[in-house]
Amino acid sequence: MWEVIFLQNLDNDIKSGSFKRVYLIYGEESFLVKEYENKLKESIIPAGAETMNLSVFDGKGFSGKEISEAIDTMPFFSEYRLVIVRDSGLFTIGRKDDTDLLAEYVKSIPDTSVLVFCNEKVDKRNALYKAVKKNGYVCEINMLKEKELTNWVIKLSGNKISASDSEYFIKNIGVSMVALKEEMIKLLNYTGDKKITREDIDIACTKSVESNIFDMVGAIGGKNTELALDIYGNLLNMKESPLGILKMIARQFKMILECKYLLRKKYTKQQIAYELGLREFIVAGCINQSRNFTLGSLMKAVEDCAKCDIDIKRGLIQDKLGVEIIILKYAK
Repeated sequence: MWEVIFLQNLDNDIKSGSFKRVYLIYGEESFLVKEYENKLKESIIPAGAETMNLSVFDGKGFSGKEISEAIDTMPFFSEYRLVIVRDSGLFTIGRKDDTDLLAEYVKSIPDTSVLVFCNEKVDKRNALYKAVKKNGYVCEINMLKEKELTNWVIKLSGNKISASDSEYFIKNIGVSMVALKEEMIKLLNYTGDKKITREDIDIACTKSVESNIFDMVGAIGGKNTELALDIYGNLLNMKESPLGILKMIARQFKMILECKYLLRKKYTKQQIAYELGLREFIVAGCINQSRNFTLGSLMKAVEDCAKCDIDIKRGLIQDKLGVEIIILKYAK
């Protein structure tokens, strides 16, 4: 609720054209952080006036003094000058002098400038964090809840996809809003004015690696060795590394194990999702796959994946073969 209020505050500032002197926008959902950075930029700087009225500091290679000097520069044929600072490291340990300088500076930013920090890792004990919170807006944007993401996809499609097919789309593409937007563009170009169906999603969209891993482990549990090896081959053709695939297989086995264990403890699907920090559709899938495994076999699978990882790194087995052995062992 707190996040929603602050997003509303940002939207209100953008609509009214009345801006705070300083903003910090950060969080897990980098897509929305970038969206709000762009919204602020478009509303603060008139089109065509960016060259004279916008300064962007990207990364840690800039001093607090350089940033403050940019803020002090008067705008040119514009009401405001905008300074955007991305991933500066100023909100974590390691840049104390610059942090302290800017923490003091944000108390007196001129009325002709707006300072926006974006995509930061944040320590809330940090002096600059506290100063921005006191003198401007701090907005943490984390991953959308499952229902919010489903509704966002429906809106993105222009209401051409149903709620259930939106969930299917997310399950196949993943929860990255960047990837979802890119795949939806492909899907809309493919379907034109028609309603989007699951068949369209299967034909036009590229499944996420995570979705492929989920299908592979499902094939392993269903003892469909041929399908599991086909998916593995497709992932290799997509230039995924065997070690990376192995880690994701291990992660999937671990999630299934945890879901099965908590289900045995009479946890509901919602409680499991909360306890493990997973989305409900992932939990539902893991519970479904858990029916093909015992707790003991899942624990052994996780152990075998860890041992295979070590053996590959020690040069005791070739990486592609090591993963094939894991697949064959548990799909037989």
